[in-house]
Amino acid sequence: MRFTARGLAQALLLALALPAWSARAADAPPDVAVFVAQLDVKAGIRDVRNITPGKGSNSQPAFTPDGAAVVYASGRSGSNNVYRYDIASGATTAVTATTENLYSPTPLADGSGFSAIRVITADPAYGIEMNEPSLWRFGWDGKPVAPVVPTKRIGYHAWVTPSLLAAFIVDDVPERNQHRAVLIDRTTGQQTLLTAKPGRSFGRTPDGKRATFVDQTDADRWVVAAMGPGDAQPQVLVQTPPLPGGDKPANRSQYFAWLPDGSLLMARGHLFLRWDGKPGSSFQPFADLPELGGAVRNIAASADGKRLAFSVTLTPPKP
Repeated sequence: MRFTARGLAQALLLALALPAWSARAADAPPDVAVFVAQLDVKAGIRDVRNITPGKGSNSQPAFTPDGAAVVYASGRSGSNNVYRYDIASGATTAVTATTENLYSPTPLADGSGFSAIRVITADPAYGIEMNEPSLWRFGWDGKPVAPVVPTKRIGYHAWVTPSLLAAFIVDDVPERNQHRAVLIDRTTGQQTLLTAKPGRSFGRTPDGKRATFVDQTDADRWVVAAMGPGDAQPQVLVQTPPLPGGDKPANRSQYFAWLPDGSLLMARGHLFLRWDGKPGSSFQPFADLPELGGAVRNIAASADGKRLAFSVTLTPPKP
C-alpha cells in the first residue's frame, strides 16, 4: 500500500501494527495521550494520570536516566517535536521547536541529551528521511549535534550500550515492506541481523549485554527474543501474550518494557500483562485499566522500576 508523507508520519508517530504505515492522508488521526503512573510489581499500577490532556497525537515516552522527567514526541506545534514533563512539578516544556519531524526521543545514559529520529525530507512512500542519516544526537537545548551513526532509514531504535544500538531499518522499496532489525556497532560500523520480521519495540536484557525485540517471523507465534553481538542466533525468551478468541492479529502486543527485577511488561488493549522472566513461564494478567479509554502502545519504565509511562490510542466516544 502506498501513501503520503502525512499518512506515514501519522503511522510512525502512532506506531501501529504492521504491515506498517497504512493510514490514508484524508483520515483524521486518532488522539494519542501519554500517561504516567506509579508501579509496584506486588501492588500493580496506580495513581495514573494523563500528562497530555486534550486533542492531539502524543507518543513514544521515555524516562530520563534519573527518572525525574519523561520526554515524548508530540505533533501539537504542527510538526512533531520533543516535549519534557517534569514529574515533581507537573510542568511541561518544549525541548525542540523545529519544522522538521522528530520521533522516538530517547535520553542518553550519560545525561548529555537524547537521540531521536529526524525527518527533514520525507520519503513519499514510507515517510522516513530519504537523504540523510536519520538517527541524530541532540543536546537538551534542543539543537541537533550530529548523526549517531551514518546509517540511513532507521525508523525505531534503542541503546544497548553506548557503542551498540538496535535499529529498525525501513525498507527502501515501496510496497515490499521487507523491513529488518539489526544491531549496529558504532565503533566498527558492523551490522548484525536480528530478524527480517521485526516488531517496533526494542530494549536490552536486564544484564545490559543483549538487545531484545519482538520477532514476528512466525505469523502465528510472535516471540520476544534476545541477541548480542557474539551470538550466532537469537534466543527466544517468551511468546507474546495470546489474543482472546476472535481478536484480530493486528491487535497483538509488540511493545514491551523491562523492569529491574528481570520481569517484562506488555499490554493488550488496556490490560497489562507481566512475564516473571523465568524460562518456561508465560505472560500473566497484571493490571487492567479500562479507565484509560483506549489501547496501550509504547511502554517505558523508570530505571528504578517505580514509575511507568505509556501512550494510549484513545477510542473516540460513541455518538
